[in-house]
Amino acid sequence: MTKSAALTAVCALARPAAGACSWCGTPVPKGRRMWCRDRCATAFWKNHWWSRARRAAKRRDKYACVRCGGGRPIEVNHIVPCLGAHGTLSCAHHLENLETLCVACHRAHTAAARSNISS
Repeated sequence: MTKSAALTAVCALARPAAGACSWCGTPVPKGRRMWCRDRCATAFWKNHWWSRARRAAKRRDKYACVRCGGGRPIEVNHIVPCLGAHGTLSCAHHLENLETLCVACHRAHTAAARSNISS
């Protein structure tokens, strides 16, 4: 089983079923194995692969900080920390778990998160 197939089996966003698209659940056309169309494959990767998810979050938030509205440079923050899973396929990269922050807001968020852990 591939890593993406294993992940779709447990992902809350996916709809895996025999003979159906792993993302949307519609029948898979002849010649395809996992996705009914490229759009479903793209949606999967945008929610599970860090580099794609990061790019999608920046576009969604119009390259601005969601907290102060500040501009560049912006960073993408995991709302629920991913704890080192940046280089792996992971549900931690779902777009609903990502927000864009300016450097100052990201620094403040990280400092607050660290102080909550140590308390």
